[in-house]
Amino acid sequence: MIEDARMTADSLASLTETVRSESLDGALVVKNPSDNPVCSFTHDEDLSCIKVVWRKYATSAQLRFLHEALLQVMEGTGAQSLLGDDRELPIVHAEDQRWIIEEWLPRAQALGLKRVAAIPSHSFFGRLSIGSIQLILAKNVVVKQFQNVPLAADWLGRATHF
Repeated sequence: MIEDARMTADSLASLTETVRSESLDGALVVKNPSDNPVCSFTHDEDLSCIKVVWRKYATSAQLRFLHEALLQVMEGTGAQSLLGDDRELPIVHAEDQRWIIEEWLPRAQALGLKRVAAIPSHSFFGRLSIGSIQLILAKNVVVKQFQNVPLAADWLGRATHF
């Protein structure tokens, strides 16, 4: 089942080329997925967590490419939690919400995703769209919202024990 859901090398190559060619930001996303104008992510070994900070709007291709990169980091580190700072992410479009729920989430769970700590978007539409994802996500993963990163990290530090 995981193999069925896994993005094929051809489709990942196509996605990579789309992201690279759509804009300067896209080229920078491909060049350095973990630190670019759209977002940054780092692995926190103590929390067994990947911290994701969204910096601005992500096109559909960028959002999917970056989520694929997150899966690679999860696989490489064994991280079981995500800390998403979504304050600057203004929206996730409906088709990308479906993709995250139907295609990305099962692969993240297969890699051990257990917890998500989130800081909500400043944007009404961001809160609405990301909240829709989190509502479905919460059926399979512990999801909790926080007002800031230190509170979220504190919870994740305590949550690694349950």
